[in-house]
Amino acid sequence: MKFCHPLTKIFKKKLDNRGVALFIVLTSMATLAIFLGEITYTAQINQKLAYDRLDQVKATALAKSGFRLALLRIRAYSELKKTVASMAKTAGADASAVNSVIPKDMLEKIWNEPITVPFSGDISSLPTAAQDALLKFRKDSGMEGKLYLSILSESSKFNLNSYLPTFAAIAAQSKASPSPSPSPSPSSTPVVFDSEHARQALTDQITQTFQKKFDEDEKFRDQYRNLKISDIADDIMAWNDLSYDSNRSQSSNMPYKKAPFYDISELHFLPTVDDEIYNLLAPAYSTTVESSINVNKILEPTLIALVPSMTPEERKKFFQDRDQTGDSASASPTPSNSNAGGKEEGGPFKDSKEFFDYLKKNVASYNSETKTQELKDSLTKRGISIIVEESQFLVHIEATVQQTKRILEAVVTLVPDKVAPPTNLPVNPNANVNPTTPTTKRSSLKVIQMRFL
Repeated sequence: MKFCHPLTKIFKKKLDNRGVALFIVLTSMATLAIFLGEITYTAQINQKLAYDRLDQVKATALAKSGFRLALLRIRAYSELKKTVASMAKTAGADASAVNSVIPKDMLEKIWNEPITVPFSGDISSLPTAAQDALLKFRKDSGMEGKLYLSILSESSKFNLNSYLPTFAAIAAQSKASPSPSPSPSPSSTPVVFDSEHARQALTDQITQTFQKKFDEDEKFRDQYRNLKISDIADDIMAWNDLSYDSNRSQSSNMPYKKAPFYDISELHFLPTVDDEIYNLLAPAYSTTVESSINVNKILEPTLIALVPSMTPEERKKFFQDRDQTGDSASASPTPSNSNAGGKEEGGPFKDSKEFFDYLKKNVASYNSETKTQELKDSLTKRGISIIVEESQFLVHIEATVQQTKRILEAVVTLVPDKVAPPTNLPVNPNANVNPTTPTTKRSSLKVIQMRFL
């Protein structure tokens, strides 16, 4: 037994050393596999990031291309509108015939009809030539991604910056400018912009907006029964007016901006505005640089804010009369629309006077010249003008490439026509045109705001 004991120790020692090399090899292979997997994963992530970045660049370029297309549509609308006006002026007594051939609502489809590029809808109803052209465009364009483009009216809402003198100057000036009609009596006083009146009118307008909501929505009324509505107007004016001194500035968790609104979403920064109140105010207000309201484009929230005393039935009739197009507008007038506010037929308003005449004859609370004149004077004191031709546009573009989407929004305004400057080229004695003579009028566009969302 004593002789076998040392042999047993030697045998156990040899057994303990077996498999060590295999264990080291397996451990090394596992470590190498983890290392290679990490490298592969990192390479795949970097590749995906690179492709995503490339898609972002493509989507951004596609959005910018869509923006140029939007500018082209607005410019085409402006130039074609001037051409039609020139044709109507040349036609003289037959100007109505020109307008009937090219209706106003048809002209506005140049800019207000949303489009998708490439067009993916049903084209079976189109003429054969149009189908072939669209199919050829789809095949030859080679465009990666999809583009959605819409242009909206920015003059369809009230401007929250309108009571600031800088933003109301243009409207107030145009309202206060002397008219070509005979001069008024010496006792009459011209109405001009009044910032204090504009502030009070904004407070009253917001109060009326809430009151309408309270009357229509019992749940909303119960939720905000203790809300002091004047505090909302106070926060708005304290936020965007450097000269306004608010007593609430000390209790605000966020210091007021003290500069004009750049976007309507800034209402979320006000301590008195939550999501429900924002959803109530946003449809009726905007934050542009001009203070004008296009009565041919306003929607019901803006109409309620503009003429709060209109009943629901009167508002419904207003949109029915204004939005008549095509055969319904050209048909023989019924007794109801033959006297509709001085309008000979249904359809858009031709000027601001026709709009006020409509209120006088169709809205019970404005059934006299005195009432409509009070509304005119109030708008003038607020620096707000009534227009019927759109001059401010909100361009909304969505560019999608693979899974990447880029959204571009821009506010574009039509600059008044200007005479082209004279050239400094030497006069050609053989030419009949003097190059120093101003050429025809030209219009241009001005981009007020542009941002990627």
